[in-house]
Amino acid sequence: MKKVVATTMATLLFGLSFPVNTFALPDNEVSVNSQIIERLSLSKSGEASQSLDGGLHQAEEDTIAKKIGDNLEAKDITVWQNDTVNWKDGVKLKTDNEEFKGYLEEASVTDLDNRNTSNSNTDTDTNDDRAFKGKLKVTFKDKSEIEIADQKLYVTSKMTNINNNKAPKNAVDVKLQLGEGVKDSNGTIGQKDKPVEYGSYRIKPGVNILNEEHPQIKDSLFNLVKLEVSDPDKYVDPQWTSGSANKKNFVVSKDNNIFTATASKLFTMTFKFVGYDSNSKTEISSDKLPNAIKDKLPQEQKIKEGESFKPEKIEGTIKEDLGPNKYEWEFNDWNPTGPLSINENKSFQGKWTRSKVEENSNPEVKPGPGKEEDKKESPENKNKPKDNSKAEDKKESPQEEKKQKDNSRVEDNKNNNKSNNTFPRIKANENKYSSNKVYTRTTKKESKTESKKETFSKTAKYTLTLNSGEYEVIINGQVIKRQMDVKPLIKNDRLMLPLRSLAEMIGTKVEWDQETRTAIFTNKDMVAKIQIDGNEIVLSNGKVIKMDSKPLNIKGRILLPVSNVANVFGLTNGNTKDGVDQNIEWDGDTKTVEINLNK
Repeated sequence: MKKVVATTMATLLFGLSFPVNTFALPDNEVSVNSQIIERLSLSKSGEASQSLDGGLHQAEEDTIAKKIGDNLEAKDITVWQNDTVNWKDGVKLKTDNEEFKGYLEEASVTDLDNRNTSNSNTDTDTNDDRAFKGKLKVTFKDKSEIEIADQKLYVTSKMTNINNNKAPKNAVDVKLQLGEGVKDSNGTIGQKDKPVEYGSYRIKPGVNILNEEHPQIKDSLFNLVKLEVSDPDKYVDPQWTSGSANKKNFVVSKDNNIFTATASKLFTMTFKFVGYDSNSKTEISSDKLPNAIKDKLPQEQKIKEGESFKPEKIEGTIKEDLGPNKYEWEFNDWNPTGPLSINENKSFQGKWTRSKVEENSNPEVKPGPGKEEDKKESPENKNKPKDNSKAEDKKESPQEEKKQKDNSRVEDNKNNNKSNNTFPRIKANENKYSSNKVYTRTTKKESKTESKKETFSKTAKYTLTLNSGEYEVIINGQVIKRQMDVKPLIKNDRLMLPLRSLAEMIGTKVEWDQETRTAIFTNKDMVAKIQIDGNEIVLSNGKVIKMDSKPLNIKGRILLPVSNVANVFGLTNGNTKDGVDQNIEWDGDTKTVEINLNK
């Protein structure tokens, strides 16, 4: 055996007091620890037993958990709804100890109450503490543990109140405001230079507020405002824009947190027609143009700022019959012609050119075959000697005289033709008869012309076909066909006609007040005003009449209910089956209406 002087390991490990002795170690070199443990186990000394218990207690005190002790406490956690929670954020040190910080960084933290973030608990107007409370377990590297009670978890939805101080720290304060041309459902009107604040919110970064649903209102914030235009005559199409370079970027960030509602400006397009006579080379004022042209005048239009606009060119010709003279009107163009990018009110002037239709009233130019009088007066026969009396007798034959009596218009034309040429020789005994015939026809024609002038507005009769928009005007037996560029229609059992056609048919004048958008009908002392955005007729005698149907705007034409307007001026209306003779008669079978001012 070897002899070794050693300090017992029991002294080092268990704090037992032994004197330094010399032990004889066995040749098989059994460890000192084994010897010590063996001796301790065989010892019956009470002092040794007590010293062993004290050593075990000291080992327990050396764990990380024991070292940190009560230096840990709970910390509130704030997260967005449905986010993952890092529970280590719920524990903090009471003291600033670098050694303890290292232990905590290496530790793991778990929630003993299985809390989650599927529901928010901070979106409330109350001051109650609605935190999800629970207990956390901290497990250190040496497997020692500490439990932390009363830890609070605050969960916030993606959109919350601006005063929610429990929202996560990365929440973005977002502002919604009202700009030019808009108002909210409460009547608050926005401003261009200093937009009016509508509301502020705390929102999670990355949320697209155009599509994201607010948890309380179950709709987007933009829809919550319920935008309207402040003035429908000046603005249209209220829209939200962002403060970023991309005006349509609605994803919330620290640099994109102000959103403004604005409306597009409306500019007014007005139209006017003027005329030009190609024969006399003179201008013709708007008020002297035919009604058929006035009916084609577009109503004012509202165009959104920045849009392109070009007035529509009018095709076709308009025929005008002024008794002895007939004309054709042709539309030339607008000035300006467009298209234009609209950023201001514009006025367009359309020009119509009138040309006289020349009719062949002289039979010498192209004599009709088989007419003896034409052959007699032709240049070829004029210089040949002939029996004038026979020609005259032939002209006054009973057969020819009968034709004259049956058709005075033919006789008139023949007489007019003679007046344009050299008069034929007339026998002395026929001179009186011939003079009387001419005198009688002239008097009849003049009388007819005067009658037309006097009774035009009283005897005009209009027959309108609803399905085609074509109508006939009958004046003293003369039929003129016209076509409306907008077909009439029936609304609320009322026939609706374009206002200018309506005015003509009921024998009134009509004027248009651009500023107030009012049609003004006048007949003698009665004036009726119709503001086309409403449904009332305001009379000059102070009475107000409600119309059955509001005015319609179709392709720039304003349509009004015929009976409502006509009744104001004393005209009656009914149908062909009621057995009463009315000014306005409706035939439901043929879909036609007859307007007769002489009933």
